[in-house]
Amino acid sequence: MTDYTIDHWTTAQTAVDSSKKDAIVIRVDDRAATRQAIITQLKRKGYPLIERSSWHAQPPHPGMRESHWDYQDIVIHHAGRSYSCGAPSIEEMRRVQAEDMGRSPPFNDAGYHYAISCQGEIYEARDIRFTGEHVDKGNTGKVGIVFLANLVQVGEAYDQEYKSLSLVDKLKKLRDIATDQVVADHDRPTPYQIRATEILCETLKEFFDITHMGGHREYQMLSSGKGRACPGNLGMNVVQLLRTRLALSPPGE
Repeated sequence: MTDYTIDHWTTAQTAVDSSKKDAIVIRVDDRAATRQAIITQLKRKGYPLIERSSWHAQPPHPGMRESHWDYQDIVIHHAGRSYSCGAPSIEEMRRVQAEDMGRSPPFNDAGYHYAISCQGEIYEARDIRFTGEHVDKGNTGKVGIVFLANLVQVGEAYDQEYKSLSLVDKLKKLRDIATDQVVADHDRPTPYQIRATEILCETLKEFFDITHMGGHREYQMLSSGKGRACPGNLGMNVVQLLRTRLALSPPGE
């Protein structure tokens, strides 16, 4: 893995000569060191990151874009209606990657950078050194975090995505619209999930100039004008809570 220069934010201190009283500030100039520093900091806070090697991630497809290293936004997602808090989280993490890489056209890897289980586990999805694929036409500078859960309530997809479609497009989506009106089962964000997300975002703020946070639906509307149900009203409640706690602004402000 090639390392790259960091323009700002990441610094480290070390005493290179134990006989000297003052430590010398050394600039961390590679992205691999920053990724590892994030992992170390999360562990110190009691949230050890489940790295890609630990959940046996598949190798990414060739051609992933190196990040511009200008992360300023955190985008919150939920995994979708076929996911559940009741399923083993490591299997759900593997499924996220498999589905993203099996799309047409395929993503190069899991689209998100991190995933949070209902039990409060933090997974490394896509390596933070690479730009994600989680907001259509708008991934630059955005860290993607997905809840391994279904947080969409009945009727939400219609209100957010299908209501504004033309009659022809609604007919094409008829099965999805019908499902949205009758499938009422969903998860609720757990206190463990919320706290783990807060710790992760707090840590990311230490390494990047993070100023904004929003739900997928908010960013998707800004980047492409398309409605999205993700991360659901329940997920948006978490977004609003964490924006306040972390003093972050909504997208576009």
